[in-house]
Amino acid sequence: ISNDPSPGYNIEQMAKKGTQYVELPYTVKGMDVSFSGILSFIEEAANKMLRSGQCTAEDLCFSLQETVFAMLVEITERAMAHCGSQEVLIVGGVGCKYITV
Repeated sequence: ISNDPSPGYNIEQMAKKGTQYVELPYTVKGMDVSFSGILSFIEEAANKMLRSGQCTAEDLCFSLQETVFAMLVEITERAMAHCGSQEVLIVGGVGCKYITV
């Protein structure tokens, strides 16, 4: 998937059309996350799943976003609990797309 016009843009557009969640590797250990399992899974299994009709490319993009978001929310909540905070500041372009005013 092309990174033009910006990184992640095309994945976001495809994810909006995804309807089926495909279980992807979810690796959170304490405050650490690992995305290598997701990348390896998609590289190895995506073509097979797409050819067999198990899912669409849009479903994989949707599942990738949902899984990564869940992992990041988990460690953010853990950090907040550890620090006794009830507020978090999420900044930057990637974070902005998940914030609704």
